[in-house]
Amino acid sequence: MYNSSICFKWRASFVSLLQVTIYHQQVALECILIAMVQTTEVSGKPYIHDYGARLSEGVSYLKESQTLIWVDIFLSEIHLVTNIDDPKSSHKVVKINYENYIGEYPCDKDLPERVGVVFPVDSASGVKDIFFASKYGIGRLSLETAQWKYEVLFSSCEQTKNKDWKRLRSNDGNVAPNGDLYVGVMLDFHIDMDRSAEPEGCFLRVDLKKRAVELVMDGLHIPNAINWNPKKDTIFLTDSLNYKIWTAPYDSHSGLPALAQKKSFIEFKPLNSECSDPEPDGSCIDPRNGNLYSAVFSSHKVQLFDSQGTLQRNLVFPDTANVTCCCLGPGGDLFVTTASRDVLHGVKTSGPNGALFRVAADLVSDSGDVPSSKPNPAF
Repeated sequence: MYNSSICFKWRASFVSLLQVTIYHQQVALECILIAMVQTTEVSGKPYIHDYGARLSEGVSYLKESQTLIWVDIFLSEIHLVTNIDDPKSSHKVVKINYENYIGEYPCDKDLPERVGVVFPVDSASGVKDIFFASKYGIGRLSLETAQWKYEVLFSSCEQTKNKDWKRLRSNDGNVAPNGDLYVGVMLDFHIDMDRSAEPEGCFLRVDLKKRAVELVMDGLHIPNAINWNPKKDTIFLTDSLNYKIWTAPYDSHSGLPALAQKKSFIEFKPLNSECSDPEPDGSCIDPRNGNLYSAVFSSHKVQLFDSQGTLQRNLVFPDTANVTCCCLGPGGDLFVTTASRDVLHGVKTSGPNGALFRVAADLVSDSGDVPSSKPNPAF
């Protein structure tokens, strides 16, 4: 006698078994593909090492002036190398705080300034002005006087009136194709990160011409690197504590991404199973081929992906786990920043933590000329 109930249960069991089998096959295939990825160990002396560095980030190459520039977020410093082939003798540092502010400092002096990212104004005659994302907004530094002033405060954004800006600071950012500034904002170092709490971070867009700030994406713990593809029609947004990079269509006319169409581009957890907390940090996109390079904090690695998001290579820095950011420079060489083992307390170690590394183009992906890491901001 035909029993439809038994038949249905059998079919359901078979389908479940088939789904489990397919899942395990997919996992096995992913493991095989990961094992096939080329891994290159980066050894040798650092490109430059400031032994007091805490959180070196945001490295950028400026082609016109042949300058390399980066920040120490925790120490609120802007670093420049004006002769890339002789970094030690051409290294300069500018500290950002209320003491070198032009006029009356408009913010709380009891909390230290931060510098999350720089937006230099490059020219063949050299860099004279640098816009930068600081603790409370966008500042402008004159390298001739080493003085600075806020151009616009984040608190002027009507969409973020509920945020307590004493709790927050700038993180990474970039210059959009139309010259606007994009900045990620997250909790400052004096506030403990509670991953179970409502995220307070966000991505902002700043129009320097209009002195206007607009909310782009809210509700992130650590908004991080921002990039565009070579065609400038897609934006890449790094969501560090979700261990992923999002993509979304980008409208060059409005200057805004279509976030309703955002999708996950790279998931870092499956690609770094040996690491408990593989946070994607600073990244860059190669304008020549669309490859994406992402530093992965706490993993010892920069990972190279092709334009489709497939992992192609691991660059491993065995002596420093906290790899923070990267950019392409002269000849296609890759410049990589790292952080101290203890950012908050600055415990000195004998290793290269906090140093910058220069990785030869033939160990990376491609050789040849590249443009500046960022276009000049529109102001």
